Amino acid sequence: MGPEIMAAAVASASVVAAGLAAGVTETAKLAVGDAYKKVKELLERRYSSVDVEIVEARPQALKRQEVLAEELEAAGAGADTELAAAVQVLLGVIEQHSPQAAELVGVRLERVEAGQIEVRGIRAAGASGVIAKDVKTLGDFSVTDVQVVSARPDPH
Repeated sequence: MGPEIMAAAVASASVVAAGLAAGVTETAKLAVGDAYKKVKELLERRYSSVDVEIVEARPQALKRQEVLAEELEAAGAGADTELAAAVQVLLGVIEQHSPQAAELVGVRLERVEAGQIEVRGIRAAGASGVIAKDVKTLGDFSVTDVQVVSARPDPH
């Protein structure tokens, strides 16, 4: 499964599950919710053995995202063009109504002070791999093994 499927699931679950992101209107919640519902229905209908709710319960938990991604990949969701198209629609709706939720970043570090920072093994599509702002370290700041594909794959 491509990272764009996980990105859409995580971004939309964050917006819908959190209720309201700052500045998001009721209309935006409905639009995102409707688009997310279509993706979730496809997942439930075609990949019923995969538990999407593990990410919905805690959308920012990276380990849960990884488990969901692995399960979807094993079930063949990565080759599902209808699912990829629905995900692209969802990402478009999120970007239109809640751009802050649509911003895809592998790792974001802001206002961090640490003795040493190591970031590695980041995979991102249509996203920034690592964003670091106002970071101070006493020792090393290491970023390695970052793979970024500049555009989200076309679902067709």
